[in-house]
Amino acid sequence: MGTGTWNGVVVAQPKGRDWSGIAPGAELVAAGQFQTAAVWWQLSSFTQDPYGRGYGGGIGILFGLAFMVTLQPLLMYGAGWLYSALFTTPAMGLSNAMGVRTRIPAPWWALPAVVLLAAVYAAPLALLFDSPYAATWGWTAAAGVLPTGVAVIARMRCWAKGPVRRWTLAPAGLAILVAFVAGFGGLASGPGYTPPVLGRADYVGEWTGDGVRLELDGQGGAMAEKLPVDDGFDVVDRCSGPGTWKDRPADDSYRAGVVLAVPECGRGASLVWELAGTTAEPELFVLIGDPDDGDVRVLRKRAR
Repeated sequence: MGTGTWNGVVVAQPKGRDWSGIAPGAELVAAGQFQTAAVWWQLSSFTQDPYGRGYGGGIGILFGLAFMVTLQPLLMYGAGWLYSALFTTPAMGLSNAMGVRTRIPAPWWALPAVVLLAAVYAAPLALLFDSPYAATWGWTAAAGVLPTGVAVIARMRCWAKGPVRRWTLAPAGLAILVAFVAGFGGLASGPGYTPPVLGRADYVGEWTGDGVRLELDGQGGAMAEKLPVDDGFDVVDRCSGPGTWKDRPADDSYRAGVVLAVPECGRGASLVWELAGTTAEPELFVLIGDPDDGDVRVLRKRAR
């Protein structure tokens, strides 16, 4: 690693093909962010799954924890390298280019470069995950601030990538540990997911999703289209027809939901749909296959 100038500021310069020196330490910072978010999401999902899957009980949780501390860090480190190559390095190059062409030093262009690149990357991500563009843009930009900030400081102070990685390892590890402890604490003592409470009239309307259409009227009549028929493991057929429905209250073993009676649908049809979602956006679902990690089919009520 040599030195040079970055828009008049002395900075570290990568040698040869060492592209990672352009954004020293960014890949480890990004990997730490990804690992922290993954640990928190995985542990909180054990108690917050809206469809009641148990993840294999205690054995499933143990396997999940083993994966978190063995293979997952390696995968997150690879993701950090990819992120640095596709996002942080272009942001550093763009800020340098703007610094050369203006009187504003390159480091001051780093944050605008992050925001601009986030706007570009947010478009395909919003389409891929079916999420609002503005929110996706915000999260993408927020994720780039810390890796780019570390890279800017490292280059301004002529820090080589090796020391930067070592110095960022401790705070990254601490963040992961905090997420693990907080998530595990929520797993042990958190309230978990609570389904909404609906009255009979709230079920009346059209419910659609996963190719299924269910029309429930106020007199107890139902029209079902393409209800899944399973063999205990997977969907093997579909059935449709008129019928009736009634609401089922929650008890110690089952959630609240609706029970269908459709004469044209024989044994194996999904005639019991349980409640999930929220009061504002309720859902009806069936869990097909393994109760701990099966295939969930979800219906959402269409707005009138």
